[in-house]
Amino acid sequence: MNRRRFLNKSLLLPLASGLALPAGPARSASAPARRGPDAEVRMHRGRPAIFIDGAPVALPGYSPGSTRRDYDTFMPLFYEKRMGMYLVWIDGWGTSVENRWWNGDTVSATPLSAPPPDAFTLEQQVGRILAGDPRAYLVIRFYTRPPGDWARLHPDEFAVNEDGQPMPSTPSFASDLFWEQAAAFGAALVTYCEAQSWGHRVIGYNTHYLEEGSYMPIASGFLFDHGPRMTDRYRRFLREKYGTTENLRAAHHDPEVTLDTAAVPRDRLRGNAADVAGIHYWLPARENQPLRDYLELTRDLFHERFAGCGRAMEAASSRKVLILHDALKQVMQGWNNYGFFRYDSEGVSWSPAYPEMLAGSGHMNVAELLDSAPGFSGILTPHDYQARGVGGVYEPEGAADSAVLRGKYFLAEMDTRSGPTDIAPARDPREWAAITWRNYATGWARGFDSYWMYGFFIADWFGAPAVQDTIRRQVEVIRQSIDWTHEPVPGIAMILDDTAVLETNGSGNYLNEAVMWEWKMGLARCGVPHSIHLLEDLAHERFPDHRVYYFPNLFRVDERRLGLLRRKVFRAGNVVVWGPGSGISDGVVIGTESAARLTGFSFEMIPANAQRRILISNFEHPVTRGLDESLVIGGPLAYGPVIMPTDGTELGLAWAKGGNHHRGLALKEFGRGAAGRPEGGPERGPGDYAAIFTTAVQLPADLWRSVARYAGAHVYTESNDVIMASRGLVALHSLKSGPKRITLPELRRVTDLVSGAGFAATTAEITFDLDAPETRVFLLEEP
Repeated sequence: MNRRRFLNKSLLLPLASGLALPAGPARSASAPARRGPDAEVRMHRGRPAIFIDGAPVALPGYSPGSTRRDYDTFMPLFYEKRMGMYLVWIDGWGTSVENRWWNGDTVSATPLSAPPPDAFTLEQQVGRILAGDPRAYLVIRFYTRPPGDWARLHPDEFAVNEDGQPMPSTPSFASDLFWEQAAAFGAALVTYCEAQSWGHRVIGYNTHYLEEGSYMPIASGFLFDHGPRMTDRYRRFLREKYGTTENLRAAHHDPEVTLDTAAVPRDRLRGNAADVAGIHYWLPARENQPLRDYLELTRDLFHERFAGCGRAMEAASSRKVLILHDALKQVMQGWNNYGFFRYDSEGVSWSPAYPEMLAGSGHMNVAELLDSAPGFSGILTPHDYQARGVGGVYEPEGAADSAVLRGKYFLAEMDTRSGPTDIAPARDPREWAAITWRNYATGWARGFDSYWMYGFFIADWFGAPAVQDTIRRQVEVIRQSIDWTHEPVPGIAMILDDTAVLETNGSGNYLNEAVMWEWKMGLARCGVPHSIHLLEDLAHERFPDHRVYYFPNLFRVDERRLGLLRRKVFRAGNVVVWGPGSGISDGVVIGTESAARLTGFSFEMIPANAQRRILISNFEHPVTRGLDESLVIGGPLAYGPVIMPTDGTELGLAWAKGGNHHRGLALKEFGRGAAGRPEGGPERGPGDYAAIFTTAVQLPADLWRSVARYAGAHVYTESNDVIMASRGLVALHSLKSGPKRITLPELRRVTDLVSGAGFAATTAEITFDLDAPETRVFLLEEP
């Protein structure tokens, strides 16, 4: 199937009959509506920025809760800072299954019902904001959850799990009726807001779909939708793809299946423990083709729904407005939502084999959406919840680096909690300052913005002078940042294949370890800045040069991918770090031949799932020299088949199944090799690089630092503190007090952004004593 044609066709879907929006939406009684400014995203000084009527603007932002307490207690503290924008939920956090613009089968830009008497409505919130901060802009936030009366009318439009239970809060991705009405609701809300007396202060809209773009039954362990709408759509997909029953039977290796009777697959990961333990993680097509077909269909449906919702909102506005989507969370591959969030009385354990949420929600090949979807100004997502507190890292859930590269605005939701409970809360104002300066510095170094959000648990000290002084200074720096030039520095790039799950049994466990925990641990603390990109980003004309390329999930190899790697990666003395399953599939067969073709190593294979650990065995090579002799890489997660290099320079031994001597960490030089080799040599060009193959994850910070140095990258700090850097900024976050030293790749004029004081007129070294917990942030300019 031509997915590009399928996507473009979906963009032309009209709203369902009977859903046309009325020409005269209700207006505020206080004053007539007037046209607002044009708001759009353009590149500005190296990064995407918001332009209002043609001028770039910095917009410090705050998103309040929809409660009178927040507006009474905390909002005046932001009014006095004259924020640039407020991100406002429609009635009741936008989470209610009832709303005024969608009742039953009717969607209207004229409210269809009055809000409850005790509701704190959108209009009341906006009135309070504009009374306190009249020049502020507004972004309207909402979900597209179906109202309860619609759900009662259309039970067949909802997903059904593998146990035959309807999922009453999750309409099927295959429900044309629901998704057309969801798009109409978004359009109705745009039309309504722009007709109000305050509509000219609205510059954008933020859709969160049903649940931030995710298909939430997966969080409960249910990957497949067995409802009637998905069953019909799955059969249609198979008919279009295979044409005949004979072709379908050959592909699915099922002599009984027919195009008319094919059932949605059942999840083998839900079998008994002994059977699941024996299912290899990487699977050939003959063993998982039904899974591949279902995931590809889900991808096509997600693309269609994403584009349809964006297109409807775009068409509903009479001017240019921002349309921000809470979705495309590629850096979260392997996320186990309920395994993390559902604790205490709910007691959901971390499953040994849970379905991968992003692929199961259709989040594959999303570079196509970033490039061509209508009604898509940018991405707005929360930041990752694991390890987000003091001493941890700040990584938005969405694909921030890919969005910035492709000219989409990225806005991260900084809902830093302030205790006494909840997720990684700041325990006092000093921790709050350390966390939020780290968060903002991360965005400034990588070209995206953040905003404060009312957390679910906010302590009274959120209004303390020390906290508000921190926010006040951060607002000042945000305003200054519009004049900074954003320029990445060559560092470490994690490159993600968002279709990798097609080569597997569908589980997310490996990806949680190799993707999510890798960027939380060693990469963030190695003293070299890193970014996280989609595989397709390598082909983009603006993709910046890096020195190290880490491929945690490039499982499938073909000539097109190899050609891209030869042009952009296998060159200039770079170092490539191959994850444990790199190249293990050619799209059909699992084996060592395709792995050798991709990586340049020869391999042996153990056809089983197995735990992996690596003991460093070579302490003379520059990459491993100085590492602690007790260092062991890896952990208890079992996955396979296990492929281990049989050639190259041995850096570490594999402790794997059988206990035999195997290479677990090996290095090979190609052409003139790595740029940072001690012996130096001529300048590197095409075909000159080094490669490291690892059979286990995660790699520690000390090893990442050595790899980066061997590739010729600049190392900013030798300590294992969290580092963020671009050519114009460097920051360090730490829980360890004491002297700190940051070296710069060139002489710079340095300003301490936290205090606003000049630090040095000309220097290539920043030294200071850190009083933990603390984040120090420095602006770097031409001397």
